[in-house]
Amino acid sequence: MRYLFFIVVYFISILNLSAGKERIYIKDPSKDLGQKEAILILPGFGSRVHGTKLISDFFFNNEYDVFIPDYISRHSIADCVTNLDEFIIKHKLAGYKKLHVFSYIVGSWTLNKWILRHPKNNITSIVYDRSPLQERAPYALVKDVPFIIRLVAGKIMKEFSQTPYPSLTKNNIKVGIIIENRATKLVFKHKRSALLLGPITWDVDSLKQENDDFFYTLSNHDNMYNCFDVTGKEIMNFFSTGKFTITAKRQVYKEDPFTLYNKK
Repeated sequence: MRYLFFIVVYFISILNLSAGKERIYIKDPSKDLGQKEAILILPGFGSRVHGTKLISDFFFNNEYDVFIPDYISRHSIADCVTNLDEFIIKHKLAGYKKLHVFSYIVGSWTLNKWILRHPKNNITSIVYDRSPLQERAPYALVKDVPFIIRLVAGKIMKEFSQTPYPSLTKNNIKVGIIIENRATKLVFKHKRSALLLGPITWDVDSLKQENDDFFYTLSNHDNMYNCFDVTGKEIMNFFSTGKFTITAKRQVYKEDPFTLYNKK
């Protein structure tokens, strides 16, 4: 009981510390929106632990206006979509010449559902951060620690664990996918439950998302919040060209995704 109490207090303190961090960067306020391009970044559940400062530190140094909303609801994915819609309206993102999106996992579910509601939009490119392992984390957490995860994250975590990826027909939108090839410590701790969903499939087609390009990274999901030395450059290249660089790795890594945690 004492250990359980400590875990609950720890997670609540993290949640309170990280929530509500909306970040906005305007490159040139005097320039008309219709002459500018913007980047919309949709963090995921990991932002409640890692925050978004390091994300903004990288993206705010580029030639775009950048918007990072605090849109994740404790109640439902539908509320996330509503929060995102209100943010887009409030900051007049539809007025930009082009809107590019970098989306983490729950952000991808939210974004695709928003696009289904608003098929006429100014989104020209999307880079999805996808992880065959991390996308199982909500299921594993709901199974292993249901009380804690309900207390910390609300109802949305269980809903997310039961909601298939809402595939997007990309039409004229350029779509790129980053595929994480390493497990986080969280997934490793809940490995048994995560693997109950079946074998891990790394092929890009298993992600059920039309795309123009993709690459694999040895970053795990935690790294995607705090390390942009490789992925950041690839994202920016995709926004400007519609492709990742020629050096991006388009074959899956062969090493065990849990190798960092396996006992030697």
